[in-house]
Amino acid sequence: MEKRKILSKLNIDIKDYNNELEKILENKLFSYDVKNLLLSMLYKIENAYRDYETVKLEVPSKRDFIENVLRIIKEKCIKIILVKSGTPEGEELEKNNLKYTVDKANGEIVCFQNELVMLTALFKLDEVDVKFELAYEYAEEPLNVLMNSGKIDSDVEVIRDFNGWSWDTVTRDIQDIDYNCVYQVMLLLNGQNYIYSRKNKKIFSNVCKIAVKKMLADKDYLKKIKEIKKEKKQRLELFEDKKKFLDKITEEKKEYSAAIEKIDRILNNKELLKKEYYARNEKLPNKQKIFSASYLVGILHEEREEFLSKIDECNRVIMPKEFIEFKAKLQKENEFLDSALKGLQKEDLLEIFEEFLDAVGDIINKLSIEETNKLIEWIYKIRYFRFIPINSERKIKDLEELNPRFEKIIKLIIKKSQEFKVWDNFTENQELTYKILKEIFDIKIIYLQNIVFQCKYEDKVLYVEIYDDTVIENTLKIEIDNVKIKKKFKLFS
Repeated sequence: MEKRKILSKLNIDIKDYNNELEKILENKLFSYDVKNLLLSMLYKIENAYRDYETVKLEVPSKRDFIENVLRIIKEKCIKIILVKSGTPEGEELEKNNLKYTVDKANGEIVCFQNELVMLTALFKLDEVDVKFELAYEYAEEPLNVLMNSGKIDSDVEVIRDFNGWSWDTVTRDIQDIDYNCVYQVMLLLNGQNYIYSRKNKKIFSNVCKIAVKKMLADKDYLKKIKEIKKEKKQRLELFEDKKKFLDKITEEKKEYSAAIEKIDRILNNKELLKKEYYARNEKLPNKQKIFSASYLVGILHEEREEFLSKIDECNRVIMPKEFIEFKAKLQKENEFLDSALKGLQKEDLLEIFEEFLDAVGDIINKLSIEETNKLIEWIYKIRYFRFIPINSERKIKDLEELNPRFEKIIKLIIKKSQEFKVWDNFTENQELTYKILKEIFDIKIIYLQNIVFQCKYEDKVLYVEIYDDTVIENTLKIEIDNVKIKKKFKLFS
């Protein structure tokens, strides 16, 4: 027991997760191949987690991550069917460009025999939507799609991009690169425990806009947004004619009051309630059908409250001050919808990346020497941010538009690190310091603390060899006159 307490304090994981999984599998009617695949998946997670955690930082503890995976298998998985390419089941998936399907209601997964695909399907099975309080309710569904897709790609990264000895981003296996980009920005900026934070309102607003733009690929959603845009435009035009506006508001109040009266009649009459229950279910698809009459009562109460809220809004909007405020909000929403309907542009993601770097710059500027560990964390985070893919070929670091901001923030990190004595001042030449140290943000050595520099100066050329401990990773060639620099030094003191 004492040994267990000591290991726990040292954050050494002594749990045998392989044994835990085997116990769970004893109570599951999974095939031999499914059980082997799940055990192999767990082995890969355990083997890669330390590197994943080091590189990315904003991840759950290994214990929490694995226990969550085991919980999904235990509580959510009832049936797992593995398929192979060339079989009818496999061809069905390939025909739809899928690697797996998930039936949440029945706890069923159908997937190809691959650890990454299996882990992705498990997280998809456990996916839940978050209730947001947004300015525009039609942004909630797209925002949930973005955050859920991004979270899955972020979580499976542990075995997608890490194998226990290297870090290599496998872009082709990212479900949606745009969603992944945006989610990682939110994760790095807000942290895993506060990822939905709206502290940076501009970034959150742009995240919502990107989510809506991406969702327009869905024809039904596009139709819905076009209808909303038409309605909002007409509404804004009414604000220009005070008499028409007041007539419209009066008409709407009558409609809302009539709707409330109808709901009250249904709620107070069992026969009308039963009739409404059947009438609504006739029009709804199976997945959306109302479970019972008592459930319908709850829906009707919610609708009643919504109509009351609309009547209250009608009463407020005719007041002079509120009239101006409502008009301004409507103009802003129309601008939002105009922008959304243009579809996703390169500039949309670029704007979020710029805002992220500006926000991080403000954070780093405010760090004190007591927060040296946070500064080191940002060294890792900025390095990770630069390697986030924006398409199959390029990373964020390849965006030339971001070069000035990257230079600014890397120079700020170097300056702060020297002030906090994170690393030695190996030369008095600040421009040379930048040319050498900026390389750590472009190198995939997992443990930056292992980096060692060796310098050699010949014929007005400085050769800088960058080592991962004793293994050479890169060599810089810098033309410079009369340099004074240490011959060998570690990145961190």
